[in-house]
This record gives sequence, structure tokens and C-alpha cells, in this order.
Amino acid sequence: MITNIIPKPQGPFSLQEISEETNCRIQKKNINVIIHNIKTLSSAKKGDLSFLDNMRYLKDITHSKASAIIVPSKLKNELDTKAVILKSDNAYASFAKAMQKFYPLRDNERSSKNLKTKITIHADSKVSENSYIEKNVHVMEGTEIKHFSTIGPNVIIGRNCFIGSNVNISNTIIGDCTVINSGTVIGGDGFGYAPIDGQFIKVPQIGIVIIGNNVEVGSNCTIDKGSINHTEIKNGVKIDNLVHIAHNVIVNENTAIAGQTGIAGSTTIGKNVMIGGQVGIAGHLSIGNNVKIGAQAGVTKNIKDNVSVSGTPAVKLSSYLKKTVMLNKMVNSNE
Repeated sequence: MITNIIPKPQGPFSLQEISEETNCRIQKKNINVIIHNIKTLSSAKKGDLSFLDNMRYLKDITHSKASAIIVPSKLKNELDTKAVILKSDNAYASFAKAMQKFYPLRDNERSSKNLKTKITIHADSKVSENSYIEKNVHVMEGTEIKHFSTIGPNVIIGRNCFIGSNVNISNTIIGDCTVINSGTVIGGDGFGYAPIDGQFIKVPQIGIVIIGNNVEVGSNCTIDKGSINHTEIKNGVKIDNLVHIAHNVIVNENTAIAGQTGIAGSTTIGKNVMIGGQVGIAGHLSIGNNVKIGAQAGVTKNIKDNVSVSGTPAVKLSSYLKKTVMLNKMVNSNE
């Protein structure tokens, strides 16, 4: 039904070649390993290269099936892994260079000029004449696309969906009965840059966005495609206007997100979560099920199931209310 929705890697390349171009030092002598792709520690398999930059994922090295892993030079101890270790003084920059080798920026899906033309629009759908459909797009029955929207490349839209005006969707799979309101952008590059020598180099973003059934996305939202893994918005999620969801974020079923909220990359939001307006959630966090986050909260740590938080940095609601009362008493006593 649709092809080439995920970019295909160049290569394969020898580990020796990769280490030389990424400024890494091979810690084991098996330099004849052949690398076919780049994956995260949890998704890598034999023949894949992975990386460790954030120490939150150090424990994942033990179970990773990657053939080679880029790690920071500061890791002095022997790592519990069968993978070949490549040490780098700037692991994230080395990862970025490796990504550019496998997925050259000029070939990354910024345009559809190299794609085969494959456009399937069901006869029972309604697409405005002044909307633009790029290559590799499939629109199922009962779906309506309003004025001046751009769909594609690499998009599947399910049944009975509504896409508002001035919407831009690329590199995305959308389920059934989902609403995308006007002005929203879905499937663009995530914010991935590695600092090196006082500048930034771009990390190719090769994932996609997967949106489930019965989802509603408000006006002027931005949902970035994944960097390596995918960004996922699961069934029944409701998103207000002016919300930004960064790359690799997963929002689980029936969660509601109020306006002007920003969720940083690689954070997972649980089921039935309620997030107030203007909330900021840091990256690489896990927010549990049935959590309630008060308006303007700043979330910097993981939150367990069934917890209500508020404030910046966010704390349990009971603690936040006690602090507010005590602060008011202190202020009033000094007047």
C-alpha cells in the first residue's frame, strides 16, 4: 500500500571505517565487524551500531544485542556487554556523524523527488482542489482534507478522518476517525543537533509519527517525527491547540493535553493522564498512568502511577499546596 515510508540506510560499512570517520577508538580488536544500520540500545540486533550518551540508559547496554556501541570516554569501567565498544570524547557528535554516514542528509526525506509516484485516494474521500498531495500517499474512504493542506510524502490516513485547512503532514501513519485541526504540522524533523567545536551538526531524523484511532489534535500544534524510533500518539488521545510534542515521545491511550504544553524528546506519557495548560515536561522521562499535572507545572523527574503534581519543579499536589500556604503565611507575617 505504501513504500519507502522509512528511509533505507546506506552501507554496510566496516567498523574500522566508522570509527575513523566518527573519531572513535575501538576498545576490542575485532575491527572486521560489518555494520548494517544504527538502532537504539533496546531495538538493536546483530549487525547494528548503537550509542550511549545519556547515562539513564547505561543499564540497557547489558541486554542490548548491538554488534557495536559508541560510549563516552569517561566510562572507565569494563562494560557488561559482548558488543565492540567504541569510545569517544564526544559520543553524541560521533553518533551524529555515524547517522549522517548511514543516512546522508541530502538523501533524507526532505523532498519526494527520488520517490516513486504512488498516490491512492479513495473515491469516497473528499480532498480540496487547492490542497497538495505529494508522493507515497494513501487516503482511505470517508476522509476529508480541507483547503491548502499539504499531505506527504509518506503518509497513510485512515477511514473517516478530518484534516483541517493549512495542515502539513509527512512521514506519518494515521488511524481511523482522527481529527487534525487547522495549522498543525506533523512529521517534520525533530530537534536533533550535536555540539562540536563551538558549532552544531545535525542528527538525521529517520523515524515517523504513528497516530492511532479517535485522536484529536488541535490547531497550530507540532508533532515531530522520531529520530530513530517513532513518535506515537495512541488511541483516544486529545490534544489542545499550540502543543509541541518532540521526537520519540509516546503518549498512551486516552490522555488529554491542554494548550501551550511542551513535551521534550523521548518521554513516555502513560494512559489516562491529564496535563494542564502551559506545562513543560523534560526529556527522557516516564510519566505513569492516571497522573494529573497542574497548569504551568515544570516536570523534571519521573512520576509514578496515580499521582497528582503541580509547581515548578513539579511536586506532589499535597506538598505544593502546603508550600503555598506556608509561603503566604510568611509573606503576610512580614507585612
